[in-house]
Amino acid sequence: MGQNLLAAIPQEHTRFTQLPNEQGHNAVWDFVRSPDNRFFVTVCGENEKPLTALLYEYYPDTGELRHIFDVADVWIIDKEQMPPSKIHTSIDFLPDGRLIMATHNTAPAPAHKQWMFEQHYEDQWEGYPGSILMIVDPDTNDVQVRGIPVPRESIYGGMLGTDPRYYYFLGYMKGHLYRLDLQTNEVVDYGKTTEFSSCRLVKDDKGRFYGSSYTGGFWRFDPERGEIEDLKVSFLSPHGTKHRRQFIFALHSPRGTIFMVDNMDGEVIELHPDTLEATRHGYIHLRDHPPVNPCGIGGLAADENFVLYYGLKTHDEYCPLRLIRWDILNGGEPENLGLVTPDGKDSQYICEMIFDDKGWLHMVDVCGQFSPYILAVDTKKLNVPGADAEAAQIHPYYEPDYNGVGAPAFMHIQAAGVRTLPLHQHMAWRDTAVSHMRIIGDKLYTITGKDCIYLVESGRMEGTPGQIRKVYEDGAPVSAVDLDGDQIAVLAVDGHIVTVDVKAGTAQEAVKNSGLIKLHGRLKHHELLASDQDGKVYTCDLQTGQLHLLRGIELASAEQALIMLGNDRLLLSDGNDGLLLYDIAAGRAETLGIRAPSIRGRAFKAMVTGGVCLADGTVVAGTFDGMLFTIAPDLQRTTVYGRMFSTGMLRHFVRRNDDEVWGVYGSERDISHLFHFSRERGFVDYGRPRVIKDNAELRDLDTEWACIHYISTLAYAPEHDWLCIGSGEHYGCVVQYEQAVAPC
Repeated sequence: MGQNLLAAIPQEHTRFTQLPNEQGHNAVWDFVRSPDNRFFVTVCGENEKPLTALLYEYYPDTGELRHIFDVADVWIIDKEQMPPSKIHTSIDFLPDGRLIMATHNTAPAPAHKQWMFEQHYEDQWEGYPGSILMIVDPDTNDVQVRGIPVPRESIYGGMLGTDPRYYYFLGYMKGHLYRLDLQTNEVVDYGKTTEFSSCRLVKDDKGRFYGSSYTGGFWRFDPERGEIEDLKVSFLSPHGTKHRRQFIFALHSPRGTIFMVDNMDGEVIELHPDTLEATRHGYIHLRDHPPVNPCGIGGLAADENFVLYYGLKTHDEYCPLRLIRWDILNGGEPENLGLVTPDGKDSQYICEMIFDDKGWLHMVDVCGQFSPYILAVDTKKLNVPGADAEAAQIHPYYEPDYNGVGAPAFMHIQAAGVRTLPLHQHMAWRDTAVSHMRIIGDKLYTITGKDCIYLVESGRMEGTPGQIRKVYEDGAPVSAVDLDGDQIAVLAVDGHIVTVDVKAGTAQEAVKNSGLIKLHGRLKHHELLASDQDGKVYTCDLQTGQLHLLRGIELASAEQALIMLGNDRLLLSDGNDGLLLYDIAAGRAETLGIRAPSIRGRAFKAMVTGGVCLADGTVVAGTFDGMLFTIAPDLQRTTVYGRMFSTGMLRHFVRRNDDEVWGVYGSERDISHLFHFSRERGFVDYGRPRVIKDNAELRDLDTEWACIHYISTLAYAPEHDWLCIGSGEHYGCVVQYEQAVAPC
């Protein structure tokens, strides 16, 4: 007999508690039970309403609430800035009973048309200042604000370590894992763990943390080692879903394992922490009603016998969320317990569910017409509804689409073709930061590596590597330049310079123990331009291994650029906004009568950080302060094109053709943009290398998600109009574009 899918959970076995929503609060993203059996619930603002988060204590026996605080009462709210609208999966409990938590944001400022956290990232007045960390005494309602651990970052999930001095948390914007020392206030950034947002952490009995990327790849972090380990286990979708595959709920089982489930399609994986074996138990849907479209999971809890309970949201047609029971340890299958529609208040999603000591299950509804509310259910009295069970009174509700700004708010680079090369899916994450790229014909060659040098070969606009070779064992790549033929010169961290033959997949040492820290370019076939940590500049002969000091010039930092004017002259900064012309053969520097452009009073940031020479001798250059300018071929005149944002250098200039240039804006702490220069169009921001498919233009692309925050290098093939952008973070990838299109 089929299951009655139209029946509701019998109301006589439930208790309804409306959470405060008079101001428009419509969500909850933290509902927790403390070690001393107290329940706490946050009330949040979602989408279009500029609200601040609230915290309540919830009494499970009666459904009563006690207000603890409103974030607006403890933190200064600026009406032009996006407010701390949420406390999101970040509440944990200190040994003395106090709560630690952080704010998150998905709501606009009152003056904004909608929530645009990325579009306003660089704007100090209209951006998100950053999440605040708070410690709350639930007995006195005292709130201790500890400040903003990471400026501009929104905290999206957090948890105390086994050592309660340390609070670990995830960043929404950049997807990094961080640690805050609660005694010293030191913040440690452990690097990128996901393409996009991923909020959940779980800890095993040995204090190791587990999480996943947005596309479902598992990782583990061991605080004792201080490194993120890619487990090469990933959630799989029967639909090929590329949206919200990240791990979202976890439970510790009686047999010492961790049951984890992802957000969309809901595959249940049992992870064995000691062996890292992954047991796949199948999907959350009902076996006799497999969904046509991807389904979602809402909440996950287990009773005293470790029978699982969770919400199932299907999208084949309108349907409220339904409660499912699954006796997974005893070989059972998912069972339908009824739709969540108390008094006709359809639930669209359950964010969390928790059992109390009496066996009642408390479920928190969010993002619906009547949200938020808590529905408590006496699960011991629930059975699979039979054919005679009363049908639910369903009142269809569809959440409004708040993305009203549309295409003008899109930030991705537009192109005729887009393809992600997700190196992190094919290599250890630690080895995937891109150091250098080169295109030869229809092949892309990528240099990566954490402790050694890898060469990755892939085809044009392909999403998987063809070959991955380790070509040098003794050190990671630091910088590289292209040589004639099929070779790349790579400076390794050990000071050796190796020449990599990309087609043969081999490398040879050319220079040993050079003492150099950066390769700046190639002068002749076998001669390089390089610098050391003291800023001294050298020519390096790859045939003899000899270094020759260029006297009379010194670099202020490794970020300073040397622009080559042919094989015998260099253009570079000379302190503040001064410019030098250096004759290599004569060993002589000449101060030019022109200056690099600067922001008034900030000439000390006018150092040239990138540039190229066009076919007619015009120099296109950029400064540490983000100013773009050109220098006429006679080096007598400059034309200034302004700057893109308030911070960040211009770097990695690459000629598109004789008259046009690609380049990168932004340092490691900024969020990088691709820019383009031509005399006809001037200085044009092409956007960010992100394949975040939450808009109609990108949604149906047959490629993986990507979000590069720090662009490390560019490669371009004019014959195909093929542009490759590499990620400098250790969760690395390359995003490829054919026929990139100017946004204006």
